[in-house]
Formats: sequence, structure tokens, C-alpha cells
Amino acid sequence: MILQKKISGIGSSLNVSITEVHSFDMSDLSKYKTIFKEYKLKKVIEASSFKDMNWAIVDFIGNKRNLHFDLDMYPDLNIALKCFIIIQISSNFTIGHVAFIQSMVRKAIIVTEGFKEDKVDELEEYVQKLGYSNRFKMTVYTNKFLQFIEHRYKNKYDVKISSLQEIYNKNRDLPNYEVIVDFHYFMKEFEKNSTSFEKEKFYPIILWWKITGLIPMRPKEFCLLDYDCTFKRNNEYFLKIPRSKRKAQSYSELNVENTVRINKEIYESIEEYKNSVPSNLKGNYLFSYQIQSRFFTTQKNYKRRKDVFPQNSLRSLLLTFYKEIVGWETEDFVKTKEGDKEVRNYITPGDTRHFSICNLMLQGINPLSIAKMAGHVRLGTQRNYWGHLEFFVESFVYILTSKYQVNRLERDLSEGIFNVMDKVDESKIFSPQDFEFIQEVEHGFCRNDIFPENCPGECRYCKHYFFHPKDFGEGIKWLQDGSDLLEQQLTVELRSLLDLYKNMKFNLNTESYSIIDQESALSKANLLNRLIKQKAMIDSLIPKTREVTL
Repeated sequence: MILQKKISGIGSSLNVSITEVHSFDMSDLSKYKTIFKEYKLKKVIEASSFKDMNWAIVDFIGNKRNLHFDLDMYPDLNIALKCFIIIQISSNFTIGHVAFIQSMVRKAIIVTEGFKEDKVDELEEYVQKLGYSNRFKMTVYTNKFLQFIEHRYKNKYDVKISSLQEIYNKNRDLPNYEVIVDFHYFMKEFEKNSTSFEKEKFYPIILWWKITGLIPMRPKEFCLLDYDCTFKRNNEYFLKIPRSKRKAQSYSELNVENTVRINKEIYESIEEYKNSVPSNLKGNYLFSYQIQSRFFTTQKNYKRRKDVFPQNSLRSLLLTFYKEIVGWETEDFVKTKEGDKEVRNYITPGDTRHFSICNLMLQGINPLSIAKMAGHVRLGTQRNYWGHLEFFVESFVYILTSKYQVNRLERDLSEGIFNVMDKVDESKIFSPQDFEFIQEVEHGFCRNDIFPENCPGECRYCKHYFFHPKDFGEGIKWLQDGSDLLEQQLTVELRSLLDLYKNMKFNLNTESYSIIDQESALSKANLLNRLIKQKAMIDSLIPKTREVTL
């Protein structure tokens, strides 16, 4: 197992890269025991001695994960696994990640009876039964462990992960795009109409949706925002993000940004939240258990740090929001299969990071800038989102479709329709006689009072178009043909943008990128967004109740 570190600042521009190779040797056991004692003193590891069958690892909040080293039938592998896990702990991975690695490798040892030569098929069969995510991760961690111990059959067990990586990227557990738009409008209504008590109780949810929907933050980073995380400079507003990694550790890594610009609305929302918190509950962090505990009906015996807000507390608060505000019961939370994807009818804290990264891609922002903003130390990490971009485009089209329908009706029915998120057949409500100005065009009428000025040349893309065909079947086919053509163009242009991202040129030492490639990405992104809006405009004209596929 190889780790690389980078030392900067030698000379004017020289970066020295040091490579550390971790290979297990039983004669080096004392080295690992020394590291074990160090982390035991730091109270990161809980165990009486290195020999204990059961360890516990604890993070700075007080969260705990148990590790079971009960492989008595394979004593050498059991010791090697402990040493392998000590390396993961010393690499500052989260306790959840370390526990997951230990569990995966432990299971691989059991399934293969200590990695016997004739047990490769058993491991492959076991891996195939796992979900896509765990299938990929178990393969990766098992391979790393076998390399660490220099196992004689490591090549036999070495599974090529490229195909698994592709499957993993394309089969993420995602909420359906209808869920995104519904939740978005629900949050807007909640913030506007909620009581003071409700707003103060669920302020972390309001801010999570606003901030992480714009800035690609991890839920953990959001939960650990400093109390003084914002500042204003020259009429611009900024947010300081508690990134776990800021400086590159190897020549192939990036320095990530820990300060990003935000809009005035987010800045003022954070200030409003801070003003709502009683002074005796304020601390070093923006959110904390003690701040939220004022809303508990019964006080719990809480053993972890009360001055912070753990990630699982954000998940729990979002679940409470669904139940108390949205009105859901436990059985209302549903996952379904759609093709090769599993989709949810609810949103989780990590989803907004996915949305915001995809949104940056569709703006034509280069991968280097996105990686720094998202806290990715490696550009390759961003590839995990490329497989989701098509799904995000579908979401974008759906959201705009709903918006165009609502806006078109609001223009004529004034207030009140905004809460009706169902697709509505406008031609059922109005007739040509309801409008002051009307000009007959293909399959309908134009309501532009300065027609033909400002005419886009294609009625299906125009906000002034009133679909009212003489032959409904022909009119729907005309709309559907236009929608299908735009969908094909979107697919082609999206793949073209991804190809550009894959082949974009960077200099990681200077953290610079090709201006020509950036201009090409912006051009393609502008074209994509134009096609998205055109398709959404057409789809908004197709009545849901009479929609056909031809």
C-alpha cells in the first residue's frame, strides 16, 4: 500500500514528493503497537491492549464504532488486519469509514477461509450479492489489504475494478427529480409561513437547503461550521468552510478552498438564525446539540459533546421535519426501482452536495475549480458525478417544465396557483377569446402584442405561445417530435461536455487550466442550458392527462 506526501516551498517552485510504502512484516509489529498506544492515549482507540479481540474507535464528538478482531482461526491475518486498520486510523479517516473497511476485509477473510487459492470464486459470488456501492468498495479494500500483506495469491484475487466503478457511478441511490422540485417549493413556503417556534427548531434544515444546494459541502462540514463562519468584505459575502483537508499531501493532490463567496440572502439568513439563538447557548459552532436540545420534550442522557452538532443529528432533524411539518408517517418513506436505478421519494443530507456539483458542471465550470470548491483533493473523485449528470439534466428539465406551467398560469390567474404543482392543461382553462391580442400561428396562437418582433422563430420555445390546435392529435405529435429531437441533442451535447471534462488539460503544481478548454466548456454549457430550457418549454405545453408517446 503506497502513500505519497508533498513538501512545498523548497526553492521558488520546487515540490518534493516523498513516497511511503506500507507493507506488513511481522517483525515490524512493535511499530504498530507503538502507534496503537499513541491513539489509545489520545482516546481515539478504546482497548486494554493491542491483543484485545474487541476495539472501539472514537471521534472528537464522542461517536463510537466497535471493531471485532475475532479471527482466531487465522491468527496471522487477524494481526495483519489490526495493523492495516491502525494505518487507516492514522490517515485521519472518519471512524465510520475505518469501521466499514475493517468489516469488509474481515468478511473477505471469513468467506475465503483465509484467502485460500481455491476460494476466489466464493469471494466473487459473495461480492455479486452486495449492492453496487458495497460491491465496489469491498473489491477495492480487499485488494489493498492483500497488497499490504503481500499475499501469495493477491494476483488471483485482484479483480479489475474499472467495470465495477462504472456500475457504481451509474447506480447511486438518488431521489426522483419530482421530489427535488416539490421539496424546494415546500421549503420556500415553510420559511415564509412557519411559526416562530417551527422556524427556530428547523433553522438548521432551512440553512442546509440554502447553503449546500449552492455550495458543494459535505454534511459533516455543514454541521461543523464555526459560529463566526461568515464575513463581509467590499460589499461581498463569504463563508468559511471547515474542510478536513486544506493542503495537498502529494503531488497528485490539490489545495482545497476553505473560504467561498456566498450571496446576500444566505449571509442574512445565517445572521437571522444567530440572532434567534439564546446567548447562553452560543458556542464555538454555528449549530450544536445544546442549541437544539431546547426543543426536546424530554431531556436525554447524552454522553457525547454537547457543543457540536453531529451529522447523524442533522439526519434525525430532517426526518423529524418530514414527520412534523410535511406530515409523513414512517411508511411514507419509499424506495423504488426505475430501470437500473433505485430512487427515493425523500431527500437526505448528502443529496444537495450531488445537486450543487452537477449544477456547477452544467454552468461549464472547469473540474479544477469545482474540485477546489467541493473539497476534492483529487480530480478523479469528480468522475463519480459524471454518471449522474444525465439524471440531473432530467431533473432540471422537469423543474423548469413545472415552473413554466405555473408561471404561464400565474400570469393570467394572478395569485393562488403557485401551490398547485400538478401539470395543468392550459387549453382547458382558456380559449383564444380570453386574450386581448392574439395572432394565429402553427397549432395555436401568439400572445405577443408586438408580433413578429422578438419572435424566436419557433413557437414551441416561446413564452407567448398558446397551444390550441385544431387537430389535437397532430398538435401533440408536433410537440412530442420537438421534445424528442431536443432530447437527442441534449444527449449528444452532454456527452460532448463530459468528453471535454475528461480531456481537459491542467497543471496541478500551479493549479492552472487551459483557457481554451474553459471557453469551450462554457460554450457547450450555454448550449446545453439553452436546449434544456427549450425542452422544458415544449414539455410544459404537453398536457399530463392527455400526454402520448408516438
